[in-house]
This record gives sequence, structure tokens and C-alpha cells, in this order.
Amino acid sequence: MFAIPVAADPVPNRVILSFDFSDNTAAASASQGTFNVVVDVLPDGAAGLIRMFAVAPAGTNDSNLVCRFHWINQAQVECAFNFPDNGVWAIHAQYQIVPDTDVVGVAVTNLRVNN
Repeated sequence: MFAIPVAADPVPNRVILSFDFSDNTAAASASQGTFNVVVDVLPDGAAGLIRMFAVAPAGTNDSNLVCRFHWINQAQVECAFNFPDNGVWAIHAQYQIVPDTDVVGVAVTNLRVNN
């Protein structure tokens, strides 16, 4: 798998989302078909929730992969994706300040999957 440069938009209250592919306890890698994607939330100590979803490559007829909203923990949220097909998957992160409110920030990166 190869990471393509990320795009991250600043959101209200100066919260910034960026992608990482390791939680720093191990190298980024795929194991048993899953690949962990981490969203770092700055500044450290920011509160809220992050949801990630992966948009399938065109022509694969795959459904989007969704990782439900998770509370930010130690400035990160991590989701494991199992990509069924090769190609460029668009990974989206959405930020909410509290549950059941509007998304107030997004970040997107592309991830090339070569199984």
C-alpha cells in the first residue's frame, strides 16, 4: 500500500485533522487483510468525534467502507479497513464536536491499495 499526499482543512476553533498510517507502536502495515488508518487531531487535547469512510475506486462496484464515529483519544482516532480491491481509495475523516451535530471539519487522503 502506498500513501498519496494528504489534504486537511482547518476547522472552527483551529482544530486540524491529518492522516497517519501508524499509531507509533508499530510500523504501518497490512495484516490479515486489514490496514489501520489513524487521524491525528491538533491541537493536542481537542475534544470531539471522528468518523472515517473509504470511497471505493471507480469501476470496482465496491461499497464504501465506513468506520463509525469514535471519540478522540489521546489526539487520535484509529480505524481498520479491509480493502477488497486494488486501486486508489479516498479516505475521508469527518469531525464533530459533540454527537448528533453537524460535521464541522473534514480531511481527505488517497491510499493506493496493491494486494
